[in-house]
Amino acid sequence: MTDHELATKLKELAETPAPPARIDLDRARRLGERRRRVRTTVLVVGCAALVTAGGLTAVSAFRTTPPAAPAAVLPKPPSVAPSVAPAPTDNPLVTKASFGWLPEPIKGVEYGAGEHGDYALAIGRGDLAPMIWLAVYDQEPALDRRHDMGGRAVRVPVRVGDRDGYWITTDARDPLNRGNSYLRWPTGDGRWAELNAYYLALPDLQQVLLRVAGEVTFANRAVPLPLHISGLPEAFRVADIALWRRPDQDGVPWRAVLQYSSNGALATITVSPPGGRADGLGKPVCTTKNGLRACVAIDKPQATGITSQELLSRITPIGPDESKWTPHVIG
Repeated sequence: MTDHELATKLKELAETPAPPARIDLDRARRLGERRRRVRTTVLVVGCAALVTAGGLTAVSAFRTTPPAAPAAVLPKPPSVAPSVAPAPTDNPLVTKASFGWLPEPIKGVEYGAGEHGDYALAIGRGDLAPMIWLAVYDQEPALDRRHDMGGRAVRVPVRVGDRDGYWITTDARDPLNRGNSYLRWPTGDGRWAELNAYYLALPDLQQVLLRVAGEVTFANRAVPLPLHISGLPEAFRVADIALWRRPDQDGVPWRAVLQYSSNGALATITVSPPGGRADGLGKPVCTTKNGLRACVAIDKPQATGITSQELLSRITPIGPDESKWTPHVIG
């Protein structure tokens, strides 16, 4: 998080009566991929009996047919949760779930991966932009996983699509929890999904959020990004990757920020339309190409074994047309 973003969030906290946190730090725990391995064995034993009888008359001989045996009833195999497809390896930004329908106040979807968690965020506009966070957990989380409900968290059962889910609130008479709403439900592959919505004021908000949840799809999907990188040093490890859509704060429609750690150093790649600021530590080196501005900042080049200019030379901005962005970013 940059100093500018930290200052903005502290200002919001000071001026707004008890708003929900803008970033869920609990999502900092990396959600490890789990593959469900289920072995199903179905043993079917069938038997057949053939009974014949013979009879002879003066004009013909024929075989009598015994009554048909009851049809064998085969045991139904137990239902098996579909396995989760492996995440792509040539893109550092992979989402585990995707929104379908979203209400009108939402203007775009952000994605993040790394130390601040793996998430999709449907977001609107303004200083207190409406937000709907979407996260996927390998196991059902604790009811008050953020420990901010004072031990008073309760479930309010609700049907989410074809599954039994629940609201989480401090008052069972108010499933929306005074505007800081939590909706949780099991996915089809054995995991759990959660929506956390706030700054969202709409008629029939419960039905709105239930519709949003009901149209979420679950699959590992590489998020298309506006750059291609020919290669990264072997020691680079993902720190935080984000595709942000905060025009009111950033002055540009979107920014893609890729941060990598390497031997205690931090390398930050920022791609945005011209006018967007560069993130990261260290003095940024920038270039403008194909209608986009790309910048690289490395705080300790001697630790990474590569300079900002050398890393920048490996980056090709694709352009502002999002339909042409690539899910294959590296290599």
